[in-house]
This record gives sequence, C-alpha cells and structure tokens, in this order.
Amino acid sequence: MTRTEKIVRFIEEQFLIEFGAEVTPQSDLFKDGVIDSYGYIQLMSFIEEEFSLDIKTEEFLLDVPATLEALDRFVAQKQGA
Repeated sequence: MTRTEKIVRFIEEQFLIEFGAEVTPQSDLFKDGVIDSYGYIQLMSFIEEEFSLDIKTEEFLLDVPATLEALDRFVAQKQGA
C-alpha cells in the first residue's frame, strides 16, 4: 500500500467519507466539513505514528496541510528530511 493510499484509508475510515466526486484530493478537508480541529490532531497523530515521523507542533499548526495532496506532500517532505 502506498503512502497516499494509507492516508486515504485512514481519512475514509476515521471520518466516514469516500474520496470521489464530492471529496477530491484537492478538497479542503476543513472547509468541506470532513474534519475539525480534533480530527486534525487525530490525523496528524496517525501520520506521525504510521510513517515514523517526528512532527513538531509548530510544523502542523503554522502551515496546515488541509487537502489530501498537501498532506501527502507534507509526509513526503518529512520523509526526505
């Protein structure tokens, strides 16, 4: 399973949505009502644990990755760092 597929699966299972016509990889998950601030903390905790990353609070609060594409880029950058 790819990095993107793992993130998609978590979001779909945790927040009971399905990526497709209404929610796309470019959809803002906050504005579309998929996640709230608590859900975002859950999502970042999952990403940190699943991909063995050390994410500082400032990193995910200053520049909030709110789309699937942005989340995937964020993880890719952290893995490359």
